[in-house]
Amino acid sequence: MDVPGQGDATSSENRRRGPGKRSTVEAVDGAVPANAPCGACKFLRRKCISGCIFAPHFGSDQGAARFAAVHKVFGASNVSKLLLHIPANRRQDAVVTISYEAQARLSDPIYGCVSTIIALQQQVVINYLRF
Repeated sequence: MDVPGQGDATSSENRRRGPGKRSTVEAVDGAVPANAPCGACKFLRRKCISGCIFAPHFGSDQGAARFAAVHKVFGASNVSKLLLHIPANRRQDAVVTISYEAQARLSDPIYGCVSTIIALQQQVVINYLRF
């Protein structure tokens, strides 16, 4: 007799997910599957297509957390439009800059990265006056 809550782990897994369904992130030896979505598509809960504009810049491991900040500040649609207008060889620099600005804007909603720039300028002035 099969009593719910008892039995082996695979039968409880099948009851939870349904028969024949597999986890989308199962991989051999802990490796990331080849068809794993990029961090942006993972965050947006959509299928990552082969020409995804975000895939080269937001990897599947920590890209979702980085993209979350970018999406919250700028929006996914705006960032994708921006990246499409930038030459492919300059996109990585743009993504690094956008990610930094998004993180700065989340930590300081009023000044964003300007507060960091002001602090650095003050350090330059102080060091210049010392010498």
